[in-house]
Amino acid sequence: MASQNRDPAVASVAAARKGAEPSGGAARGPVGKRLQQELMTLMMSSDKGISAFPESDNLFKWVGTIHGAAGTNPTLIAL
Repeated sequence: MASQNRDPAVASVAAARKGAEPSGGAARGPVGKRLQQELMTLMMSSDKGISAFPESDNLFKWVGTIHGAAGTNPTLIAL
């Protein structure tokens, strides 16, 4: 009976926002699955010059490193 007193439009917007926000650990849906696959590909890669990993448990925020050629100046680029 309590659901009869709620505006269905407000409830559906709140549910959509809740599903769209990353919740710490596991990401939901196809985006989370794709990011898990990308992480696994990077972890299995033998290329020592490139690395990227999620920051803490959030699959939507990553930290990456790309090493340049020997003798070049290091540059920090934030994306």
